[in-house]
Formats: sequence, structure tokens, C-alpha cells
Amino acid sequence: MKKLGTLLSLLLLVSLAACGNKPYIELDGRKITESDLKKDENLKARLEQLKASIDKQYKAQVEQMLQELAHKRMIEKEAKEKGMDVQAYMDSIQQTAARPTQEEVDNFYNDLKKNGQLQGAGEGIKNDIANYLAQQNREAAIQTEIGRLKKKYGYKVPMDRVEVSTVGEPLRGSKNAKVTIVEFTDFECPFCMRAQKSTKELRDRYGDRISFVFKDFPLDFHQDAMGAHIAANCVQREKPEAFWDFFDGLFDPARDKATLQMDSLRTRALSLGVDAGKFEACMNDPSIMKEIEDDIKEGSAIGVSGTPAFFINGRLISGAQPAEAFIEIIEEELAN
Repeated sequence: MKKLGTLLSLLLLVSLAACGNKPYIELDGRKITESDLKKDENLKARLEQLKASIDKQYKAQVEQMLQELAHKRMIEKEAKEKGMDVQAYMDSIQQTAARPTQEEVDNFYNDLKKNGQLQGAGEGIKNDIANYLAQQNREAAIQTEIGRLKKKYGYKVPMDRVEVSTVGEPLRGSKNAKVTIVEFTDFECPFCMRAQKSTKELRDRYGDRISFVFKDFPLDFHQDAMGAHIAANCVQREKPEAFWDFFDGLFDPARDKATLQMDSLRTRALSLGVDAGKFEACMNDPSIMKEIEDDIKEGSAIGVSGTPAFFINGRLISGAQPAEAFIEIIEEELAN
């Protein structure tokens, strides 16, 4: 109900702003207006938060539309240069995408089966998987071409830079790296799992020139996520040098449904040398939950609306993006 009330308030303000009317309530023959809200400390704070939320959503939508328009114009310009109409040009790009191999289809099928996501689906599902992987490859080919066009046509997006707290957080790589990538993640999120391929490519490519910092952002509709994040934070507290092994184990593509269950989390932590008694005590320590909640609050305040979300020296990239999306920003940061 709270979310619904906020949404209705937002829609009301937008509607009134659009028609030029200012909202008010009449009481004892006197109008209570927005200026009265500003005189009440609690309501003033809520009003400021609401306005900030509207401004942020508007800005984000405008930025998204500007990028869509820029992409459209680049594609139109390139198609014209090649003497093709836009559809033919886009078709030619998609045709460069490789068809998934039978091994790729089988591996994807087996991963779904291990994770209990097929629920009795037969072998015929493999045709759907093949089509899905083929579509992913076509989309990747388009993204690669757009990346080429961005360089050709001088595409630049000025990005806001925000401060992200990294003190005391798990860090992978050199603390003196010129580029720090902070990842807000959810251990149960399939898109976070997919993003690990990109981050591994980046570590292999840049070595000690970049570092990664972990931040908690378990989503409330993932039932096993919070337990996994509590366990990860306990590993970090009791044996920091084991954290990234624990992290990689939870994001292992071969994991099954049991991986994020408490017995498996405990077994994994103890296998990495974490003391059993300290681990159990930590799992029941309310300060660990507070650390996670603080990360969620911070992420929400700086623009994280889902997982994964990455901040490259404070510049936001949302979603499971290909390595190329990171490389473009990393190269800019390394050059500065």
C-alpha cells in the first residue's frame, strides 16, 4: 500500500503540473497548499524526496531517449553510406552472428536442469534454447556494430559521477588501481551470474589496472539471496582472504539449486577455513544484517534499481552488459 500511495502521489503531481494547476485542500475556508507542506518538517522531507524521485526518473528517461535517438541516427547514416535501407543494413549485421553449437545448447539445457528450472520439460525445449541463444548472438552482433559506430561518429555520453563508499568492503585487485569498479549484486540473480563472464574478461584484460569492490543488494523476491549474503559477509568478517573464493563459488555456472541453501553455504565457508563456531555466531549477529541493509540503502540512493549495477569510478552501468560496454568507460578513465 505504501508503494501504491507513493505512485499515486507522483502521478497526481505530474498530472497537475501538466495542466498548470496547483494542488490544494480547503479547510475552514482556507487553502492548504504546497507552501504549507514546506512548513511541516516531516512532510517537507517527504515532499523533497518525492520531487527528487520525479526529477531522477525524468532525467533517466530523457537520457534513455537521447541515446535511442543517437543510435537511430548513427544507423541511418551508416546505412545511407553503404547504399542500403536501414532494415537491410540491420539484417546484414544480424547475419554475421554465429549459430549456437549443439554443445552450447546442451550445456545451457543441462544448467537449467541442474537448477531445477525445466520442471519436466522434454528434449523439445532444446529448439527453444537454440533460438534463444541465436537471438542473443544477433543482439550481441548489433551491440558490437553500435560500438564501432560510436567510435566512428564520435558518440559521447557525459555521465554523472557519484561517490560510492568502499571502506571495509571486499576488494579484488590492487587497492592502488586507477579504475575501481563497484558491483552491487544479488547472489540469486541470474543476470548477476551472467555478468561474471564480463567481469572475468575485464580482470584478464586489465590486471592490476582495475579493481573490483563487492556491495550487497539482495532483492526481496529472491528467497535464498539474503541468507547467501549474510554468509558471504560472515566469511569476509572471519576470513577476508577467503571471500572471493566464496563469491566465485556462489556464482559458479555449474551450481545447482542447493548451492544457496544454508547447509551448502556453511559447508563451503568451513571448507575455506572459516571457524565453525565463529561462523555460526556471525550468522546470528544482527550487525551483519545491518551492513547489508546499509548497502541496499546506499545503492538505492545513488541510482541502483536492480541487479547487477556497476559503478566505474562512480559512473553507473546497469545490467548484465557485455565487456565492451565496460571497456569503453575504463579506457576513458585510464586515459584521464
